[in-house]
Amino acid sequence: MKMIDRNGRIFGKISVIDLVVAAVVVVLAAALYFKSNQVHTGGTVVEQTITFQVRVRGLDRYIADAVLVGDGLYDQNYPSGGRAIGYITEVEVERDPGTKLAESLGDGTAALVEAEDTVDLLITLEGKGLVENGRYSINRIYGLGVNSGRTYYTKRAQFVGSVANIF
Repeated sequence: MKMIDRNGRIFGKISVIDLVVAAVVVVLAAALYFKSNQVHTGGTVVEQTITFQVRVRGLDRYIADAVLVGDGLYDQNYPSGGRAIGYITEVEVERDPGTKLAESLGDGTAALVEAEDTVDLLITLEGKGLVENGRYSINRIYGLGVNSGRTYYTKRAQFVGSVANIF
């Protein structure tokens, strides 16, 4: 009996093409296994708890009432790895009524003016991230900096605020 018959089968049972495909699948599976179970060399990166505050000016009172301790805070426009950038630990009213930036003043200057039925909030949050050379990265990818104004949201509210402090 021949080793490979006229139909390209080894010992008349299995095709050579089937054998090559099976070998490729086994090699790819082994490569994936070794890649995922490989021991990482170098230093370990430890995430730290980062406490920071977001200041919100001129927030309508009904939206301010929807900002609750324990809620996660997300950024609408910047990626944070799909996780919250922080969880609210404290919400304090700084001013009642709140202030908004005046649309235009006659002399070309800008000022904060009181706005009815609004409040200014100072929201304290805790998040996990990296601290390296004075730079803060929440969830390893979300850059955090003082005075960076962004659109934030929780599961009940959306508002524009800026980072006031990082501890």
